[in-house]
Amino acid sequence: MEEDVERSSEEGEEASKGIIVVGGGAAGLMAALFAARGGAVVTLLEGSRACGLKILVSGGGRCNLLPGASEDADFFTSGSRNVLRRLFKTWRLDDVIRFFEDDLGIRLVLEEETGKWFPSSQSARAVRDRLVEAVEASGARVRVGHRVEEIRPRPGAGGFEVAGHRAGEPFRLECARLVLAAGGRSLPKTGSDGAGYALAASLGHGLVPTYPALVPLTSSDRELRELSGVAAPVRWQAVAGGKLREERERPLLITHRGVSGPAVLDASHWMVRDGAALRVAWGALDEEGWRRHLVSESRRRVDALVADRVPRRLAELLVARAGIPGRLRAEQLNPKQWRRLLAVLCASEIPVDGDEGYAKAEVTGGGIPLSEVNPSTLESRRTPGLYVCGELFDTIGRMGGFNFLWAWVTGRLAGESAAQAACET
Repeated sequence: MEEDVERSSEEGEEASKGIIVVGGGAAGLMAALFAARGGAVVTLLEGSRACGLKILVSGGGRCNLLPGASEDADFFTSGSRNVLRRLFKTWRLDDVIRFFEDDLGIRLVLEEETGKWFPSSQSARAVRDRLVEAVEASGARVRVGHRVEEIRPRPGAGGFEVAGHRAGEPFRLECARLVLAAGGRSLPKTGSDGAGYALAASLGHGLVPTYPALVPLTSSDRELRELSGVAAPVRWQAVAGGKLREERERPLLITHRGVSGPAVLDASHWMVRDGAALRVAWGALDEEGWRRHLVSESRRRVDALVADRVPRRLAELLVARAGIPGRLRAEQLNPKQWRRLLAVLCASEIPVDGDEGYAKAEVTGGGIPLSEVNPSTLESRRTPGLYVCGELFDTIGRMGGFNFLWAWVTGRLAGESAAQAACET
């Protein structure tokens, strides 16, 4: 019979007073580690064959552990930004970096070009393995292949009863406190199927509607799609309801189905959730910047000048869309041609007709509102004794290690808070 059903009475009694962490991703591993270090008896339950499968695919297998710098504007939530600020003050970026290097012994290197921290080993597997090793060394029990299907508060006794299946066999466990770190819906091949949202709802939580975030977008622009593989720097804008919602500068990648790359992934939540328009300034130059560049060598052909800032095939398409013969020299442009060219270069709207879905999304938008937890502890306001962390929240970060930072910070706080409460009872 399943080992988690057949425990000794002593071990079962000890576990019933301890903590169960549901989910063995980045946030769950961090929660289990700090809960165990806080003196609690901890059992981590992961439904997949192994912990941290999403860590393994991060950064193209290199694991972009953390951003080089961070501020609350790097994150989006429909909830309170003051809560975000409070949460990130509980474990500042410099301290998280020191934890990975000094505590876990994972040497980090800052990639100047992208502004991301990577392990010097350039191995996501080494990071995942070290985290699991640290969790086990802390005394926490790690149980993989344990799919949690039901969580019920124990009436009268307090705490929770957790039930599910492992290899077709049922298991049932009890605990005094529970940390829900079951992840979102993104990258379902790593085991993220959104089950955590149903568990949260069964425990009284409301949910902001979920959607794919940091996701490639599809486009009806056939001419643009024919340039699949072409990348260029852009200044992107998300415009909804006639208002500018966000504007940033990052590279854009044209794909056979639409557009992707850091610029599009960062912008995508505005398009997917709000139906915002995606506008780009090619070459990441504004009108004045493009005008200065074009007049600096005004005897050169317009298409060649544009190709100084973006790949030639894209430059030829943009000039053609402005209705300007490519052989025309910049000094020959008349005022009307100048207006058309600058409009195409600085305010091209890319028609977006969909997205690549959760299978390609880096994270899940929406989820449990921040207002439904105590920001000092991440304990549920709906179900006492329940703590929440990671992607389940209605919070997403930009590309570049920000979502890992969110997982580390919230996982630590939830684990520490649950341990303190469990040990005080």
